[in-house]
Amino acid sequence: MPLARIEGGDIHYEVSGGGAALALLLPLSAGPLGVRPFHERLAERFRVVRYDQRGTGRSAPVAVAGGVTMAGRAAELGELLDALGIERAHLFCHSTGCGIGLSLAAARPERVARLVLANPWSHGDAYLTAMQRLRVAAARALDPYSYARFNASLLFPPDCRRAHADAFETQARNAAPQDADLIEERLEAILAFDARPLAPGLTCPALIVTTADDQLMPPWFGAELAALIPGAIHRALDGGGHMLPETSGDALAAAVADFLDTVA
Repeated sequence: MPLARIEGGDIHYEVSGGGAALALLLPLSAGPLGVRPFHERLAERFRVVRYDQRGTGRSAPVAVAGGVTMAGRAAELGELLDALGIERAHLFCHSTGCGIGLSLAAARPERVARLVLANPWSHGDAYLTAMQRLRVAAARALDPYSYARFNASLLFPPDCRRAHADAFETQARNAAPQDADLIEERLEAILAFDARPLAPGLTCPALIVTTADDQLMPPWFGAELAALIPGAIHRALDGGGHMLPETSGDALAAAVADFLDTVA
């Protein structure tokens, strides 16, 4: 991945494909299947930008103490787009990325052409708060192998874990020790974000994709956002769990590409 040298801290990124710019905002969690097939399918029709958020991967460390807000992450994305000479881009946002994309679309509407929110949340309700703090408690109490298995049980549906049992087992056995403090910072930033005041003011076309079996960010969040965002399209799927770009990458990429290409 090349390095964008930015005053706020260097960002590693990858650009593939051609056409209209499409930034991928993906979470840190990943299963053994990965999102590469999803990424490559989109790169057949778009200039896809994927990057490491500051404090992750090969990007610079976070310069502020106490974690980064969704607005701060949105500003980071804006800096990267500036460095790449991209004035306006489509955004595909998944999970945590939805808060970043919503924040950028609200603060800088001229930068966002079209917005896709997959497995989003609208605010830190009692359910999500309990689930995220359970993840923090597990990160503090469990060894890396057990934490990886626990996390996979929340993020991936049973049929996926059964079909790829050996791959999930290998990933868990190779899991690096988790940083519970960092996990808590990132999850608390999710709980602190409230999209409800921002959503009614969005001006870009939006597609929202939810799955009925998402245990972490259930479909009621996406339904709420679809009702708040003017003209939003809500596509409710029966399965796929929380990690939809991995579990249904080809189908999701086709739906996203059709939306970005055809919406007026």
